[in-house]
Amino acid sequence: MHKKLVSIIAALGVTLSCTSNALAAPLQEQYNSSLQQYQNALKGVQDIEGKISGIDNEIEKINTDISNTGKKISQSQDKIAEEQKKLNESQEQMDSEQNTYMQRIKAMYMSDSDMQYLEVILNSKSFSDLIANVENVKNLVQYDDNIMNNINKQKQNIDKQKKVLEADNSKLEKLQSQNNSKLSDLKNKEAEQNKLLASEKSEEDKHKADMAKIQGAMDAEKKKLQALSVPTAPSSGNQHANTNITQSSSGSATGLAVVKLASQYLGVKYVWGGTTPAGFDCSGLVQYVYGRLGISLPRTSEEQVGAGSPVTGPLQPGDLLFFEPGADGPGHVGIYAGDDTFIEAPHTGANVRISPLRDYCAARRIIK
Repeated sequence: MHKKLVSIIAALGVTLSCTSNALAAPLQEQYNSSLQQYQNALKGVQDIEGKISGIDNEIEKINTDISNTGKKISQSQDKIAEEQKKLNESQEQMDSEQNTYMQRIKAMYMSDSDMQYLEVILNSKSFSDLIANVENVKNLVQYDDNIMNNINKQKQNIDKQKKVLEADNSKLEKLQSQNNSKLSDLKNKEAEQNKLLASEKSEEDKHKADMAKIQGAMDAEKKKLQALSVPTAPSSGNQHANTNITQSSSGSATGLAVVKLASQYLGVKYVWGGTTPAGFDCSGLVQYVYGRLGISLPRTSEEQVGAGSPVTGPLQPGDLLFFEPGADGPGHVGIYAGDDTFIEAPHTGANVRISPLRDYCAARRIIK
């Protein structure tokens, strides 16, 4: 898209240089007006795409949070189930001991065990023997009560732990609900931005078509003048355009190899988390292309911005460009392709493409 624009402007420079006094002024005015509107629409498209890319990054983080919180909820529910199992086992043991206790009480009354306990005490041979026998009888009477008390305390402790786990699980589920609500809001925002993007692209295409028509009219006028032997010496503006192209093509052969390889994946769909030609996200494309050339790079744009060295002079093909600065680092990355363009996997709903160069927050040179 941008290269075509450069070509149109360069061609316009040639036309104007050879026919500055011959072309009708209205054509030039119309072209300038369409060019300005086209550039405004193009900037609008780039701004909206930047917003969509930022929303994509937020969605990625929320999806990670949802996944992590889901794992914590699953672990919490497993612990609650484990404590409930212990609680059920404790209740069963308590019921069993209580039943045994009741059977013993019933047997005691039926067999006059109180008299048996009394005989044990009265038949004591000495005072110390009496004290011991009284203590034994007391222990026998309290034995079942102690068992019941211990089981009941254990049950209370388990029940208390279960309530703590349930409270923690409730907090996690509330957090998960908030995460899902945020995700829904972000998707709605992204849908709104996509509608605006479609509108801006339609406006861009309209003015691009208008420019082509006007350029055609100017080319036709130029041919008429050339038939009258009007000189056609190149203008200084055209030489400047050619100089830019030459400079952008003079990068290292390896840097150009990066661009050439990346261009093979133009049209591949954007896939969040994608790292193969089946679908790329921005950093996945960069990592894959450099990996194919034997250069290992980190996975994310936040990590890739630390690779290589900062670019201090003019950009060269193969340089990495970073956009959307954030607290964790830049949220988007692309590969400089020369001629003020770069290759990127832009955002959900778009494909790998060549885009006009826009403001970036960092540039790194991987290949010296």
